[in-house]
Order: sequence, then C-alpha cells, then structure tokens
Amino acid sequence: MLPMKMRALGLKMALTTKLAQDDLHVIDSLEVPTLDPQYLQDLAQYRHWGDSVLIVGIDTNFPENILQATSKLKTINLIPAIGLNVYSILKHQTLVLTLDTIDFLEEKLLWQDKRYCPLYSFKLPYSDLP
Repeated sequence: MLPMKMRALGLKMALTTKLAQDDLHVIDSLEVPTLDPQYLQDLAQYRHWGDSVLIVGIDTNFPENILQATSKLKTINLIPAIGLNVYSILKHQTLVLTLDTIDFLEEKLLWQDKRYCPLYSFKLPYSDLP
C-alpha cells in the first residue's frame, strides 16, 4: 500500500484533472424528488454529465430517494467521501460532489500538506560538517 501522503497527492491530482476536463460538478444536496431511476438518467443527460457518473456524499446516510434510484442503475454510483479514491474517480466520466463533501475533502487534503513528522532530529551527528 502506498504511503498516505502519496495517496492524498494522487487524489488531489485526480480531482484537479476532473476539474480541468470540466467533468467535476458541485450540487447543494443529494435530495431528489422521486424514486424513479429514469429521473436521474434524464438529469444526467440534461446536465451533460456523460455516460458514467460518480456521486459523492459526505457520509453513508444518503437520502432514501437517491439510494432507491441509483440501486437500479449501473451508470450512476454513490460513494461516501471517506471512500473516495483515485480509481473510482478515473473510472467514471463525471464526478459530482456536494458542498459538504468539498469542505470535508478540502480539510483532509490540506491537512496532509501541513502534516510533517520528522524521522530523526535535525542535529547533525558531526560538529565539523558545514
């Protein structure tokens, strides 16, 4: 398994790539008015989201309507933010994030940049080294 810093860097690169390709979309919430899977397919087609869509929510407590609608679809998938990975991002054509998910990912990924734990002290073993 790769170190956590490398996995975070890969996730940042995949998110940046989706944004540059205009395949990253932001929504307010995961509430949909109906259980019908056809509604989600029509919504994806209307918004030009492409053939495969990955919808990322903040946690595993997704609204019942979107759970029922996506359970019958193979092209639209739901995943919690904690389970988001590079493979899932690259496998799907479009990535849809909620506002809460963006805040969560921003906090976690920026923490990885600031995190630093030295493996050794910064004292040099020899006093005559420059």
